[in-house]
Amino acid sequence: MSEEIKIALAGNPNAGKTTIFNALTGAKQKVGNYPGVTVERKEGFLRLNGYFIRVVDLPGTYSLTSYSPEEVVARRVIVEEKPAVVVNIIDASNLERNLYLTMQLFELGVPVVLVLNMIDDAEKKGLKINFKRLEKKIGVPVIPTIGHRGIGFDKLKKVLKDVIENPDTAKPKIFLSLPKPFQEEVERLTRFLSEKPELSDYPVFWLALKAIEGDEDIINFLVREKGLGKDFLALLDKARQKIRKDLGEEPEPLLAEYRYRTIQEILKDVVKYHPQKTLSDRIDAIVCHRIFGIPIFLGIMLLLFQAVFSWSAPFMDLINQFFSWLGGFIGSRMGDSFLKSLIVDGIIAGVGGVLVFLPQILILFFLISLLEDSGYMPRAAFVVDRLLKPFGLNGKSFVPLLSSFACNIPGIMATRTIENYQQRLLTILAAPFMSCSARLPIYTLLIAAFIPAKKVWIFNLQGLVLLAMYLTGLLVALITVVLARLLFFRGQPSPFLMELPPYRFPTLKNILLQMWNRSVLYVRKAGTVILGISIVMWILFTFPLNPELSKDYKALKANAPNKIILEQIKREEAAEKLSKSYAGHFGRLIEPILKPLGFDWRIGIALTSAFAAKEVLVATLSQIYALSDVEGNEVSLIEHIKKDPIFNTVTAIGLMLFSLLMVPCMATLPVIKMETGSWRWPTIIVAWTLSVAWLVTFIWVHFIGPSLVALLRI
Repeated sequence: MSEEIKIALAGNPNAGKTTIFNALTGAKQKVGNYPGVTVERKEGFLRLNGYFIRVVDLPGTYSLTSYSPEEVVARRVIVEEKPAVVVNIIDASNLERNLYLTMQLFELGVPVVLVLNMIDDAEKKGLKINFKRLEKKIGVPVIPTIGHRGIGFDKLKKVLKDVIENPDTAKPKIFLSLPKPFQEEVERLTRFLSEKPELSDYPVFWLALKAIEGDEDIINFLVREKGLGKDFLALLDKARQKIRKDLGEEPEPLLAEYRYRTIQEILKDVVKYHPQKTLSDRIDAIVCHRIFGIPIFLGIMLLLFQAVFSWSAPFMDLINQFFSWLGGFIGSRMGDSFLKSLIVDGIIAGVGGVLVFLPQILILFFLISLLEDSGYMPRAAFVVDRLLKPFGLNGKSFVPLLSSFACNIPGIMATRTIENYQQRLLTILAAPFMSCSARLPIYTLLIAAFIPAKKVWIFNLQGLVLLAMYLTGLLVALITVVLARLLFFRGQPSPFLMELPPYRFPTLKNILLQMWNRSVLYVRKAGTVILGISIVMWILFTFPLNPELSKDYKALKANAPNKIILEQIKREEAAEKLSKSYAGHFGRLIEPILKPLGFDWRIGIALTSAFAAKEVLVATLSQIYALSDVEGNEVSLIEHIKKDPIFNTVTAIGLMLFSLLMVPCMATLPVIKMETGSWRWPTIIVAWTLSVAWLVTFIWVHFIGPSLVALLRI
């Protein structure tokens, strides 16, 4: 078996790194977190001329400072895991800004291959880049690519093979040009560090540079982990003081200035600029327009939710028919037993009740990936900034909030990119109200059952109701932010700056790969978390085995005059057994709290189970109706709840509202604690979300819902 070789992909956000990672590794990927931090680690595998290569996709960063966990993780992988080569992917249309990261990779002294991606966008902007001259100046291979078209990948693979066999061909020959006092202090500290045997495996020049720059992470590493004491700190303090005295400025801004001076020297005679108005500029004049931008954004979101319903319906029907057939097929071949009840009523009804909504998840992720890949999402952040600013947030909160529509957990983790602590905390408070994908099965179940697929103007009413759920969550989130600012925070929000990448045609392969990876997580959740909870809920619904019943059902069934009466008696018996189960007792306990909302004890049990994971609510309802169904399991859950007197259009929408606004799932709370550093905020969020869910649902059921439903005739 060939030796495994590791390479790392580094680059700025929106430089096309993911496209190149997907092209190199295909579907041979695994996703997890780096140990000790909540930063995503993506790895893939590539076989290249006999070499087995592990490709590590580093988090997108603009530098290798310690301002964010992503930057710390990226440099630790390079320094500690020592990849054979770092492939630095940069946006060819923004060379100066992208090369700032490149300079820091050069400072590390690692073999670097420079990939100038999106050269077509650079040409559209009027940039002419002399790739050969750039390669000669910096001393490392330079490969022009157009990632979304697959242009340049063959050359990249060939160069990777050559560099693996001869790393010296990728060692940079251009170095940071510093003023003499700064250079002398760096060299003095480098000599001191190079004498320490415990640092023999580390790039001591880079460590010296970062320490003088004032990088707390590096200073703590040298003092606490490597045991450097007073001599090191005294030498470092003396170096920083001399730089301040001789050059009249702090080392950190000086270092940034001289990095950019070096970059400008590199680009001299390499890039010629003939400014042109690009197609992206023309599109932005419309979609980012001060007046039209917001309606366009809302229109795109509306079309997205319309598509989720209309495209998924046939596939949902097929999956639903499959699980109905599977339950009947297995049930007909097993006698009445606990095993049959567990498999048919517990596992198939529970897991099948969630997997039936997989088409909506697939379509939603497909369309979101389409918007991301095209370059529209940063424009959406720019447009939404104007909506968020009056509430004390800015466009930087858009990406975490958007991520929360997939799952609240990565959305809350993504708030780390917001430098301002106040806005980061406000965004965390807002994130639980975003309709995560786990809530989508609840919406689609109840909408399909109680909202007719009729037209309202040119729109499908079902899609409008779904959009209304998402907008309601956003509205309540913004109200929460305003109240939190009044109660806990003061001051103005920080300004919003974001680079808008050029538009590009989405790559079907990338979109399908992202959709596949996200959907696999959903199916895996159905096969693990939901399967486990379904079994637990089945136990709670089934036991105790022989509860004391109010009637002698055995005698009543024996004396039933006809089949209709017999079936009615069986239903009553099944319902009473369910109500006297362990789950039923708990449901009766909380029923007084939920009764003013039009809910009964069964809905109370389903809402309680949803605390583990929101989509479990559907699985629990599936089990409730499967266990109380005496005619077999051939009737879908939608048909069951349509026949249940407790449900009507107002109650169904009320249940959607409560599910939307109630406490986030169990796994979210430790993440909030981790990101805020205290259990105070998770506690506040639990109390606030439950209170808001109850109040909003009560207002809907008693004041708004009946009138609106009558007006719309639904």
